[in-house]
Amino acid sequence: MKNTPKDLVFLIGIFVLAKLLVHFITYENYELHRDAYLYYAQGEHLDWGFIAVPPLIAVLGKVTTSFFGNTVFALRFFPALIGAANVGLVGLSVKELGGKWLAISLACLAYLLSPSFLHSNTLFQPVTFNHFFWLLSSWLILRMIIRDNPKYWLWLSVVFGLGFLNKYSILFFFAAFLVGLSLTAHRRLYCSSYFAIGVALALVIISPNLVWQYQHNWPVMMHMKELRETQLVHVELLGFFVDQLLMNLQAIFLWFGSLILLLFYPKEKQYRIVGLMFLLLLGLLMAGSGKAYYTLGIYPVLFSFGAFYVEKYGRRYQRPIAVFLVTWMIFVLYQSLSFGGIPFMTVEKVAGKEKHRWEDGKEYDLPQDLADMTGWKEIGETVRDIYVGLGSANRNNCDVFCNNYAQAGSVMFYGKSVGIPQPMCTVGSFVLWSPDSLEKEYFILVDHDPGDEDGSNAMLNDFFEKVKLVKTIDNPYFRENGTNIYLCQYPTPLIKEHYYKLMSEAKGKYKR
Repeated sequence: MKNTPKDLVFLIGIFVLAKLLVHFITYENYELHRDAYLYYAQGEHLDWGFIAVPPLIAVLGKVTTSFFGNTVFALRFFPALIGAANVGLVGLSVKELGGKWLAISLACLAYLLSPSFLHSNTLFQPVTFNHFFWLLSSWLILRMIIRDNPKYWLWLSVVFGLGFLNKYSILFFFAAFLVGLSLTAHRRLYCSSYFAIGVALALVIISPNLVWQYQHNWPVMMHMKELRETQLVHVELLGFFVDQLLMNLQAIFLWFGSLILLLFYPKEKQYRIVGLMFLLLLGLLMAGSGKAYYTLGIYPVLFSFGAFYVEKYGRRYQRPIAVFLVTWMIFVLYQSLSFGGIPFMTVEKVAGKEKHRWEDGKEYDLPQDLADMTGWKEIGETVRDIYVGLGSANRNNCDVFCNNYAQAGSVMFYGKSVGIPQPMCTVGSFVLWSPDSLEKEYFILVDHDPGDEDGSNAMLNDFFEKVKLVKTIDNPYFRENGTNIYLCQYPTPLIKEHYYKLMSEAKGKYKR
């Protein structure tokens, strides 16, 4: 292949298309992840903020379901598209550095064959789009440095603003960037009016969300406190470092080799800021007990540098080096199939092959993400069928209550076609959408509490005059296996009082 700009862009396009096809062909291998149902539900209640996340993911959910309906494809469309865009940015970064077809091919393959990115690009979650904003920012930073053009501050401010409206963790990336920049000769880029204008522009973009957070008593701070107490407390420093090596093991020779050159090789000091950003980002996340995968978005830019250095410094041995690297990528991907979440696999093929550590610090037969990608459809369709079975005369006299946001979101997702009422829930943003009191005679309850040995729940008999256990979810792969779904009638004063207190307490946290 020739190395003309047109040919190189065409080559990048081939890898972009390949990435897109991988996800479009395999999108039905797993159900939607539990979090996808929350973000879908937020799309039905568009606002400038939500309890745990900023608003952008909700907007994307609303757009894609408006076009493709409430389907798995709808909520996997944008993640696949973003994954393809990331491949394009990896290739364009190599091209910006001056790399040719070999470097572009190695860098794009490193992303395309990454088990971590194959998994993340199946998820309708802010983290998926976060990788895009980090990589786009890296590309803009690269262009600003190479061209010594401070006008790129304006583009970076827009990307920061949109990235902030997607996931607050972009603050870590830009903190590492701004500190790293001040430690290099590129600090002169601060001495430009474009930097000040960029800061102002970024503040304008994020201000509506900041106002929403203020109006609701800064729920993001409450969410982070809960996250530290329930999940981040299990993060171990050794495990954090081991995961850094394993997350992109398929490209370890590229990203680790480039990191060494960026930090210590004098001829590459022009790009030392990239190596400094990596170290600073790791330091910030370790200090905050961040999860290992929070760093994932910084690796693709190291893929680009690593591939470029293979082409630049390994000229005499390019062919054997390239063959070894590609063979290694394929081997690691093959070995990673048993860890699940990769779109070529299914839950049944992965179960029991390895032990997997979950956020609670315990080990299970399935990866946590995979156990969260089954079971929800059955819950949603069961509640929908119960609701339809009430008949037209009683449907407007029915409430639905769920234990958590995934249950509630799946009920909304699979019940929208029949006009199911907004599920009540005391978790996350569902608190803001739930009524203050119970007024209706029928009550569908989705409850993960296993109840009594016969599947009943004796306490419900004090809460309702009639209680019927309609279904118990029987799915050994499901994280919430054993979930019971009840149809209850005629709530007693006891449950009405209990619900009012429960909801008042939950909503009170978000009032100033």
